[in-house]
Amino acid sequence: MFWKIYAWIYVLVILAGSLLLVPTIGSWNLASWEGAIESILLAIGVFVFAYKKELFNRKIWKFIFIIILAIWIGDIVFYTTKLSYLGFLETSIPASTSEALFSILFSVPALVAIYKMGFTKKV
Repeated sequence: MFWKIYAWIYVLVILAGSLLLVPTIGSWNLASWEGAIESILLAIGVFVFAYKKELFNRKIWKFIFIIILAIWIGDIVFYTTKLSYLGFLETSIPASTSEALFSILFSVPALVAIYKMGFTKKV
């Protein structure tokens, strides 16, 4: 039941956030586009996991998990240390460290769902 409730909350938050960001789409940089794609993949992943549907095969979910995890590690390092060579990870819409880290923390269950679809064996 947790997964279904979380999936709906996550999808609604992503949808609302996306609607608020549409007017700024012209000023998006690479990190903004990456964040949008990442959030869509996480929303799809948690929704597919919660309702036990098949969308992609296990290899694709593994790839998505590894890429998002690597980006999150880069984001955490960037937002906590502000290393200049990781500046490409900063979106065109400035986020504080606490906002960036909270969004990652809020999305952890979605990443766990993607992990379970990619790495756990089906019984």
